[in-house]
Amino acid sequence: MPKKKPYTFYWCKDCEVDFIIMKDIKRPCCPVCADGIYVQSVRDIWLERPFNYKRPWTDDEDEILLIGAERGMTHAEIGKEINRTGKAVTRRLSQLRRSLDEKNLC
Repeated sequence: MPKKKPYTFYWCKDCEVDFIIMKDIKRPCCPVCADGIYVQSVRDIWLERPFNYKRPWTDDEDEILLIGAERGMTHAEIGKEINRTGKAVTRRLSQLRRSLDEKNLC
């Protein structure tokens, strides 16, 4: 059974957006307005899996992934930049490389 981790549910009064972040972040900022002044803690919750579990990859994330790999960054470093695990980055990179190889062969 996966271990549950603490998260906090926040509300931004300025732009009226709710969001969830890990409990260990000291000063939360709103993902929309990037301001922490109007952010209010609503409640603490416990989740078994990361909040972005099986979230689809975007084109921007793929681009950051390929640029990071070209620059020689580790998969864990790239994962921190795009809020993914190192294992997810490794898996996605192999998928992208496979699809690029298939396009080059045709």
